Amino acid sequence: MKKVTCGSAALIALAVMGPALAADIGAAPADKAPPAAASPWSGFYAGLGFGFRASRTDATTASETIAGIPQNLADGRPTAASFDGLGFRTSSNVGFNWQFAPQWVAGLEGDVGFADQSTTRQSQAFSPGFSFFARPPDRLTVKTDWDASLRARLGFLLTPATLAYATGGVAWQRSEFSSICAIDGCLDFGLSPSVISASRIQAGWTVGGGIETALGGNWIARAEYRYADFGATPFTIARTGPSGSPLNPTSDNFDLKMRTHNASFGVAYKFGDPIVAGAQAAITKAAPIATSWTGPYLGLGLGARALQANAAARSEVFGGAPIPIAEHIVPFNGTAFRASPYAGVNWQFAPKWVAGIEGDAGFADRSATLAGYPVSPAFGTFHEAADSLVVKTTWDASLRARLGFLVTPATLLFASGGAAWQHDEVISTCGSAPCRTLFNLSPSVIANSTTKLGWTIGGGLETALGHHWLARAEYGFADFGTSTYRISRTSHFAPSNTVDTFDVTLRSHVATFGLAYQFN
Repeated sequence: MKKVTCGSAALIALAVMGPALAADIGAAPADKAPPAAASPWSGFYAGLGFGFRASRTDATTASETIAGIPQNLADGRPTAASFDGLGFRTSSNVGFNWQFAPQWVAGLEGDVGFADQSTTRQSQAFSPGFSFFARPPDRLTVKTDWDASLRARLGFLLTPATLAYATGGVAWQRSEFSSICAIDGCLDFGLSPSVISASRIQAGWTVGGGIETALGGNWIARAEYRYADFGATPFTIARTGPSGSPLNPTSDNFDLKMRTHNASFGVAYKFGDPIVAGAQAAITKAAPIATSWTGPYLGLGLGARALQANAAARSEVFGGAPIPIAEHIVPFNGTAFRASPYAGVNWQFAPKWVAGIEGDAGFADRSATLAGYPVSPAFGTFHEAADSLVVKTTWDASLRARLGFLVTPATLLFASGGAAWQHDEVISTCGSAPCRTLFNLSPSVIANSTTKLGWTIGGGLETALGHHWLARAEYGFADFGTSTYRISRTSHFAPSNTVDTFDVTLRSHVATFGLAYQFN
């Protein structure tokens, strides 16, 4: 919930500072703003949006029985696993606005979103608790597809053409899990069915906010962020085997806890009177920046960074001898709150075109942990919870060129691209009894860190709040390629030394709301 509060801080600040900004930039004071003849924001609307949905999903084993006997879940095996993921999302929405005061708008909105995203953990045939016999062909997959919400909205008109709003209400998310048991435990003991799947529609709550700006006529552009919490839903995986089988029957009960982060950009059509009649003309006259976007600026952004990281084992040497391994790709996805100061310069080289260059630095502390891997993704024979591999990301930065088109004198639609940097750390912990006692491997903890150079591309919407102030909503994708890591441990019981090599591929998706001061 802290991340939700921080993520909405920029929007709340815009609403709180709105009247002060208007006075500073030379716009008409709020109490002297020209009244809109027909409450131009009131009315029904329908729109489309696109963006991404980052899911934070944790599967935790609640109980397990084998041959009717309850199992001890405190025996050192991992009992939980993360199934975080990220997918491209499209959405449609309908709603109604009511402008009940010169600068206040209330409303009700419903939307439906579609994002086909799945995350798979290998070496898990039953549930996160039952991995004793599991091998890479055995796996557990969590998938999310459609979502929906019904929400109230309350907005403040920073200018007659720009609305900052908060929103909250009820939300629904459809999720599906599938368990595949294709080897060892199922094959050797005749357990069936091999594939088990089930789906649920989880109800929860959502809260967020966004910025809308009038594009002219009846068209409105929007950028929005929302957080949703769907609580925990129980699932059961049950298999049976031949009479006399030591595993017949098996039953695994686990809870699937799901939260999502939605970032979207969209456009809507308002039915009835156009907003431009009372709004766009007022902001054009009130905001001198509408005549020139040229000049340097300095700003602060708040938002979220969703990480797509995959670790792939490449080779393993144990006791001086290479060990054949199947390629084993392990996801380390995660989402975190991000703060980012930025600075740049704009050049309005034509009546409707603006070019520029910008640099930013982002800070988001996010760690993704996979328990049960003592050395690397390749060395997971014992599946002990005390062993783990962690991929941690902290700061990032970019230097980008920008090119924008003024859809109105006060609203800039821009694209950007350039170089990006991401600092990450990979930490391997070998703390289980097999590591410490059986092989006496050391050191117990190995950390490797690197700053990766990559490329980034994105775009967004920027609107003038007055002569010096600019509000922004932006999305950026970055690709940092693949880095190779080497983890080496020694043992007093030679030849048990280990050397593991694996690659980490890293990409990020960033959604940002920002407020900047332009020096012109």
